[in-house]
Amino acid sequence: MAETEFTSGASCPLHPGFEAVGTCARCGNFMCRTCSQGGSQAWCPTCRQREGAGQAFPLNRENWGISGLLDVCWAAFKREWVMLCVGVLIFIAASIAGQVVSQIFSVVAGVVDNVAITVLAILLGTIASYVIQGGVTLGFLRMCMDVLAGQRADLGRLFSQFHKVPAYVGTLFLSFVLMVPLLLLIVIVAVGAGLATGTVSWAELVGLGDLSSSELDSALRPMLPGLAVMGLVAFALYIFPGGWLLAPLILMQPELARTDSPRVVETLRRCFVYARGQRLAMVGTLLLGGLITVVGVFLCCVPVIPATSFLYLLLAGLSLTLSRGAEEA
Repeated sequence: MAETEFTSGASCPLHPGFEAVGTCARCGNFMCRTCSQGGSQAWCPTCRQREGAGQAFPLNRENWGISGLLDVCWAAFKREWVMLCVGVLIFIAASIAGQVVSQIFSVVAGVVDNVAITVLAILLGTIASYVIQGGVTLGFLRMCMDVLAGQRADLGRLFSQFHKVPAYVGTLFLSFVLMVPLLLLIVIVAVGAGLATGTVSWAELVGLGDLSSSELDSALRPMLPGLAVMGLVAFALYIFPGGWLLAPLILMQPELARTDSPRVVETLRRCFVYARGQRLAMVGTLLLGGLITVVGVFLCCVPVIPATSFLYLLLAGLSLTLSRGAEEA
Protein backbone atom coordinates (compact mmCIF):
# COMPACT_ATOMS: atom_id res chain seq x y z
CA MET A 1 0.00 0.00 0.00
CA ALA A 2 1.34 3.39 -0.92
CA GLU A 3 1.89 5.44 2.23
CA THR A 4 2.61 9.14 2.42
CA GLU A 5 3.68 11.35 5.29
CA PHE A 6 0.85 12.67 7.40
CA THR A 7 0.29 14.07 10.85
CA SER A 8 1.24 11.60 13.54
CA GLY A 9 -1.82 10.32 15.37
CA ALA A 10 -4.24 11.08 12.52
CA SER A 11 -7.38 8.97 12.80
CA CYS A 12 -9.12 6.98 10.10
CA PRO A 13 -12.29 8.75 8.81
CA LEU A 14 -14.17 5.46 8.43
CA HIS A 15 -12.93 4.01 11.72
CA PRO A 16 -12.32 6.97 14.08
CA GLY A 17 -11.07 4.70 16.85
CA PHE A 18 -8.11 3.50 14.77
CA GLU A 19 -4.95 5.35 13.86
CA ALA A 20 -4.27 5.95 10.17
CA VAL A 21 -1.28 4.06 8.76
CA GLY A 22 -1.39 5.35 5.18
CA THR A 23 -3.44 7.05 2.51
CA CYS A 24 -5.65 5.85 -0.32
CA ALA A 25 -3.77 5.80 -3.63
CA ARG A 26 -6.93 6.95 -5.43
CA CYS A 27 -8.55 9.67 -3.28
CA GLY A 28 -5.83 10.45 -0.73
CA ASN A 29 -7.98 9.82 2.37
CA PHE A 30 -6.39 8.32 5.46
CA MET A 31 -6.69 4.56 5.95
CA CYS A 32 -6.21 2.33 8.98
CA ARG A 33 -5.13 -1.31 8.78
CA THR A 34 -8.77 -2.41 8.67
CA CYS A 35 -9.43 -0.21 5.62
CA SER A 36 -6.33 -1.52 3.85
CA GLN A 37 -7.08 -5.13 4.84
CA GLY A 38 -3.80 -5.52 6.67
CA GLY A 39 -1.86 -3.55 4.05
CA SER A 40 -3.05 -5.62 1.09
CA GLN A 41 -5.15 -2.86 -0.53
CA ALA A 42 -3.94 0.49 -1.87
CA TRP A 43 -7.50 1.92 -2.16
CA CYS A 44 -9.87 2.73 0.68
CA PRO A 45 -13.17 0.80 1.00
CA THR A 46 -15.14 3.71 -0.51
CA CYS A 47 -13.02 3.75 -3.67
CA ARG A 48 -13.07 -0.03 -3.93
CA GLN A 49 -16.86 0.01 -3.67
CA ARG A 50 -17.14 2.81 -6.21
CA GLU A 51 -15.05 0.82 -8.70
CA GLY A 52 -16.78 -2.47 -7.88
CA ALA A 53 -13.55 -4.02 -6.61
CA GLY A 54 -14.94 -7.13 -4.95
CA GLN A 55 -18.02 -5.52 -3.35
CA ALA A 56 -20.43 -7.28 -5.74
CA PHE A 57 -19.04 -10.67 -4.74
CA PRO A 58 -21.67 -12.17 -2.42
CA LEU A 59 -19.71 -14.81 -0.50
CA ASN A 60 -17.56 -14.65 2.60
CA ARG A 61 -16.03 -17.24 4.91
CA GLU A 62 -19.15 -17.24 7.10
CA ASN A 63 -21.82 -17.92 4.44
CA TRP A 64 -20.05 -19.92 1.76
CA GLY A 65 -20.23 -23.53 0.68
CA ILE A 66 -18.88 -25.43 -2.30
CA SER A 67 -22.28 -25.47 -4.01
CA GLY A 68 -22.74 -21.73 -3.42
CA LEU A 69 -19.29 -20.99 -4.83
CA LEU A 70 -20.05 -23.14 -7.87
CA ASP A 71 -23.29 -21.21 -8.45
CA VAL A 72 -21.57 -17.81 -8.25
CA CYS A 73 -18.69 -18.89 -10.51
CA TRP A 74 -21.04 -20.53 -13.02
CA ALA A 75 -23.15 -17.36 -13.27
CA ALA A 76 -20.00 -15.29 -13.86
CA PHE A 77 -18.69 -17.81 -16.37
CA LYS A 78 -21.91 -17.81 -18.40
CA ARG A 79 -21.79 -14.02 -18.57
CA GLU A 80 -18.16 -13.71 -19.73
CA TRP A 81 -17.25 -17.16 -21.04
CA VAL A 82 -16.08 -15.98 -24.47
CA MET A 83 -13.50 -13.50 -23.15
CA LEU A 84 -12.45 -15.90 -20.40
CA CYS A 85 -11.73 -18.58 -23.01
CA VAL A 86 -9.76 -16.05 -25.06
CA GLY A 87 -7.84 -15.25 -21.90
CA VAL A 88 -7.03 -18.95 -21.41
CA LEU A 89 -5.71 -19.16 -24.98
CA ILE A 90 -3.44 -16.16 -24.35
CA PHE A 91 -2.42 -17.72 -21.04
CA ILE A 92 -1.50 -21.00 -22.79
CA ALA A 93 0.40 -19.11 -25.50
CA ALA A 94 2.35 -17.22 -22.84
CA SER A 95 3.19 -20.48 -21.05
CA ILE A 96 4.48 -21.97 -24.30
CA ALA A 97 6.48 -18.82 -24.99
CA GLY A 98 8.06 -19.06 -21.54
CA GLN A 99 9.05 -22.68 -22.19
CA VAL A 100 10.47 -21.77 -25.62
CA VAL A 101 12.57 -18.98 -24.12
CA SER A 102 13.86 -21.36 -21.46
CA GLN A 103 14.72 -23.96 -24.12
CA ILE A 104 16.58 -21.37 -26.19
CA PHE A 105 18.77 -20.51 -23.22
CA SER A 106 19.31 -24.24 -22.56
CA VAL A 107 20.47 -24.76 -26.17
CA VAL A 108 22.88 -21.84 -25.81
CA ALA A 109 24.15 -23.35 -22.57
CA GLY A 110 24.77 -26.67 -24.34
CA VAL A 111 26.74 -25.07 -27.18
CA VAL A 112 29.01 -22.86 -25.09
CA ASP A 113 31.96 -24.73 -23.56
CA ASN A 114 32.14 -22.63 -20.42
CA VAL A 115 30.69 -23.69 -17.07
CA ALA A 116 30.01 -20.16 -15.83
CA ILE A 117 28.22 -19.12 -19.03
CA THR A 118 26.28 -22.40 -19.07
CA VAL A 119 25.02 -21.89 -15.52
CA LEU A 120 24.20 -18.24 -16.26
CA ALA A 121 22.27 -19.16 -19.42
CA ILE A 122 20.21 -21.80 -17.61
CA LEU A 123 19.51 -19.37 -14.76
CA LEU A 124 18.45 -16.61 -17.14
CA GLY A 125 16.22 -19.00 -19.07
CA THR A 126 14.52 -20.15 -15.86
CA ILE A 127 13.99 -16.57 -14.71
CA ALA A 128 12.61 -15.49 -18.09
CA SER A 129 10.21 -18.43 -18.07
CA TYR A 130 8.95 -17.57 -14.58
CA VAL A 131 8.55 -13.89 -15.52
CA ILE A 132 6.42 -14.68 -18.57
CA GLN A 133 4.34 -17.51 -17.12
CA GLY A 134 4.01 -16.05 -13.63
CA GLY A 135 3.02 -12.58 -14.79
CA VAL A 136 0.28 -13.86 -17.12
CA THR A 137 -0.96 -16.38 -14.52
CA LEU A 138 -1.47 -13.61 -11.97
CA GLY A 139 -3.02 -11.43 -14.66
CA PHE A 140 -5.57 -14.08 -15.59
CA LEU A 141 -6.49 -14.60 -11.94
CA ARG A 142 -6.92 -10.83 -11.57
CA MET A 143 -9.22 -10.84 -14.60
CA CYS A 144 -11.24 -13.68 -13.04
CA MET A 145 -11.63 -11.67 -9.85
CA ASP A 146 -12.92 -8.70 -11.85
CA VAL A 147 -15.50 -10.95 -13.51
CA LEU A 148 -16.59 -12.36 -10.14
CA ALA A 149 -16.98 -8.79 -8.87
CA GLY A 150 -19.50 -8.08 -11.64
CA GLN A 151 -17.13 -6.36 -14.05
CA ARG A 152 -16.45 -7.17 -17.67
CA ALA A 153 -13.54 -9.41 -18.60
CA ASP A 154 -10.69 -7.11 -19.62
CA LEU A 155 -7.88 -8.85 -21.51
CA GLY A 156 -5.59 -5.98 -20.60
CA ARG A 157 -5.61 -7.35 -17.05
CA LEU A 158 -3.54 -10.30 -18.30
CA PHE A 159 -0.54 -8.02 -18.58
CA SER A 160 -1.15 -5.87 -15.50
CA GLN A 161 0.58 -8.03 -12.88
CA PHE A 162 4.17 -8.30 -14.09
CA HIS A 163 5.37 -5.97 -11.34
CA LYS A 164 4.46 -8.73 -8.87
CA VAL A 165 6.78 -11.32 -10.43
CA PRO A 166 9.54 -10.82 -7.81
CA ALA A 167 7.00 -11.53 -5.06
CA TYR A 168 5.68 -14.47 -7.11
CA VAL A 169 9.15 -16.02 -7.42
CA GLY A 170 9.86 -15.33 -3.75
CA THR A 171 6.67 -17.05 -2.57
CA LEU A 172 7.35 -20.03 -4.83
CA PHE A 173 10.82 -20.41 -3.32
CA LEU A 174 9.57 -20.05 0.25
CA SER A 175 6.75 -22.51 -0.46
CA PHE A 176 9.31 -25.02 -1.72
CA VAL A 177 11.36 -24.53 1.46
CA LEU A 178 8.25 -25.24 3.51
CA MET A 179 7.53 -28.39 1.49
CA VAL A 180 11.03 -29.92 1.69
CA PRO A 181 10.75 -31.36 5.24
CA LEU A 182 7.38 -32.93 4.43
CA LEU A 183 8.67 -34.41 1.16
CA LEU A 184 11.73 -35.83 2.92
CA LEU A 185 9.48 -37.40 5.57
CA ILE A 186 7.28 -38.95 2.87
CA VAL A 187 10.32 -40.44 1.11
CA ILE A 188 11.76 -41.82 4.34
CA VAL A 189 8.48 -43.43 5.43
CA ALA A 190 7.80 -44.81 1.92
CA VAL A 191 11.27 -46.36 1.66
CA GLY A 192 10.90 -47.77 5.16
CA ALA A 193 7.58 -49.36 4.17
CA GLY A 194 9.19 -50.89 1.10
CA LEU A 195 12.08 -52.30 3.10
CA ALA A 196 9.64 -53.72 5.65
CA THR A 197 8.02 -55.91 2.97
CA GLY A 198 11.28 -57.79 2.48
CA THR A 199 10.92 -57.65 -1.32
CA VAL A 200 13.42 -54.84 -1.68
CA SER A 201 16.67 -54.10 0.12
CA TRP A 202 18.62 -50.91 0.74
CA ALA A 203 21.57 -52.27 -1.27
CA GLU A 204 19.30 -52.91 -4.25
CA LEU A 205 17.84 -49.40 -4.11
CA VAL A 206 21.28 -47.78 -3.90
CA GLY A 207 22.59 -50.02 -6.69
CA LEU A 208 19.92 -48.87 -9.15
CA GLY A 209 21.85 -45.67 -9.77
CA ASP A 210 24.84 -47.58 -11.15
CA LEU A 211 22.90 -49.72 -13.65
CA SER A 212 22.56 -49.12 -17.37
CA SER A 213 19.12 -48.81 -18.97
CA SER A 214 19.20 -52.44 -20.17
CA GLU A 215 20.25 -53.73 -16.75
CA LEU A 216 17.72 -51.50 -14.96
CA ASP A 217 14.72 -53.22 -16.52
CA SER A 218 15.71 -56.70 -15.37
CA ALA A 219 16.73 -55.45 -11.92
CA LEU A 220 13.38 -53.75 -11.32
CA ARG A 221 11.19 -56.80 -12.02
CA PRO A 222 11.78 -58.65 -8.73
CA MET A 223 11.49 -55.33 -6.86
CA LEU A 224 8.04 -54.43 -8.23
CA PRO A 225 6.03 -55.51 -5.13
CA GLY A 226 8.23 -53.43 -2.85
CA LEU A 227 8.22 -50.46 -5.23
CA ALA A 228 4.42 -50.69 -5.43
CA VAL A 229 4.18 -50.53 -1.64
CA MET A 230 6.52 -47.52 -1.59
CA GLY A 231 4.47 -45.76 -4.24
CA LEU A 232 1.16 -46.37 -2.47
CA VAL A 233 2.52 -45.20 0.88
CA ALA A 234 4.06 -42.09 -0.67
CA PHE A 235 0.80 -41.26 -2.46
CA ALA A 236 -1.27 -41.78 0.68
CA LEU A 237 1.04 -39.56 2.75
CA TYR A 238 1.06 -36.91 0.04
CA ILE A 239 -2.74 -36.75 0.19
CA PHE A 240 -2.88 -36.85 3.99
CA PRO A 241 -1.27 -35.30 5.90
CA GLY A 242 0.57 -33.65 2.98
CA GLY A 243 -2.45 -32.22 1.22
CA TRP A 244 -4.00 -31.17 4.52
CA LEU A 245 -0.89 -29.34 5.75
CA LEU A 246 -0.12 -27.67 2.44
CA ALA A 247 -3.72 -26.77 1.50
CA PRO A 248 -3.12 -23.04 2.24
CA LEU A 249 -0.67 -22.92 -0.68
CA ILE A 250 -3.69 -23.34 -2.98
CA LEU A 251 -4.42 -19.68 -2.26
CA MET A 252 -0.90 -18.39 -2.94
CA GLN A 253 -1.31 -17.29 -6.56
CA PRO A 254 -4.84 -15.88 -6.11
CA GLU A 255 -3.68 -13.92 -3.05
CA LEU A 256 -0.77 -12.45 -5.02
CA ALA A 257 -3.21 -11.42 -7.75
CA ARG A 258 -5.69 -9.98 -5.24
CA THR A 259 -3.14 -7.93 -3.29
CA ASP A 260 -2.00 -4.62 -4.71
CA SER A 261 1.49 -4.65 -3.18
CA PRO A 262 2.23 -8.23 -2.09
CA ARG A 263 5.06 -9.18 0.23
CA VAL A 264 6.43 -12.70 0.32
CA VAL A 265 6.13 -13.64 3.98
CA GLU A 266 2.92 -11.67 4.51
CA THR A 267 1.29 -13.36 1.51
CA LEU A 268 1.99 -16.84 2.85
CA ARG A 269 0.92 -15.80 6.34
CA ARG A 270 -2.45 -14.62 5.04
CA CYS A 271 -2.92 -17.84 3.05
CA PHE A 272 -2.58 -19.86 6.26
CA VAL A 273 -4.94 -17.48 8.07
CA TYR A 274 -7.54 -17.83 5.30
CA ALA A 275 -7.28 -21.63 5.42
CA ARG A 276 -7.97 -21.81 9.15
CA GLY A 277 -10.94 -24.13 9.60
CA GLN A 278 -11.52 -24.32 5.83
CA ARG A 279 -9.02 -26.93 4.62
CA LEU A 280 -11.48 -29.72 3.85
CA ALA A 281 -13.74 -27.46 1.79
CA MET A 282 -10.70 -25.96 0.02
CA VAL A 283 -9.38 -29.38 -1.01
CA GLY A 284 -12.85 -30.43 -2.11
CA THR A 285 -13.21 -27.32 -4.27
CA LEU A 286 -9.83 -27.91 -5.89
CA LEU A 287 -10.54 -31.59 -6.55
CA LEU A 288 -13.88 -30.70 -8.13
CA GLY A 289 -12.26 -28.08 -10.34
CA GLY A 290 -9.55 -30.54 -11.31
CA LEU A 291 -12.15 -33.17 -12.16
CA ILE A 292 -13.93 -30.72 -14.46
CA THR A 293 -10.63 -29.98 -16.22
CA VAL A 294 -9.81 -33.69 -16.60
CA VAL A 295 -13.23 -34.30 -18.13
CA GLY A 296 -12.50 -31.47 -20.56
CA VAL A 297 -9.26 -33.18 -21.59
CA PHE A 298 -11.00 -36.50 -22.25
CA LEU A 299 -13.65 -34.76 -24.38
CA CYS A 300 -11.19 -34.38 -27.27
CA CYS A 301 -9.32 -31.49 -25.57
CA VAL A 302 -11.50 -28.67 -26.98
CA PRO A 303 -13.64 -28.33 -23.80
CA VAL A 304 -10.43 -28.04 -21.74
CA ILE A 305 -10.32 -24.31 -22.64
CA PRO A 306 -13.60 -23.39 -20.90
CA ALA A 307 -12.91 -25.99 -18.18
CA THR A 308 -9.58 -24.30 -17.38
CA SER A 309 -11.17 -20.85 -17.25
CA PHE A 310 -13.81 -22.18 -14.85
CA LEU A 311 -11.11 -23.77 -12.67
CA TYR A 312 -9.35 -20.41 -12.37
CA LEU A 313 -12.68 -18.74 -11.58
CA LEU A 314 -13.09 -21.24 -8.73
CA LEU A 315 -9.60 -20.47 -7.42
CA ALA A 316 -10.21 -16.73 -7.64
CA GLY A 317 -13.61 -17.10 -5.98
CA LEU A 318 -12.15 -19.26 -3.22
CA SER A 319 -9.54 -16.60 -2.47
CA LEU A 320 -12.10 -13.77 -2.46
CA THR A 321 -14.41 -15.78 -0.20
CA LEU A 322 -11.91 -16.88 2.42
CA SER A 323 -10.14 -13.51 2.58
CA ARG A 324 -13.28 -11.64 3.59
CA GLY A 325 -13.36 -11.42 7.37
CA ALA A 326 -10.37 -13.73 7.91
CA GLU A 327 -8.24 -11.22 9.82
CA GLU A 328 -11.07 -10.58 12.27
CA ALA A 329 -11.92 -14.28 12.71
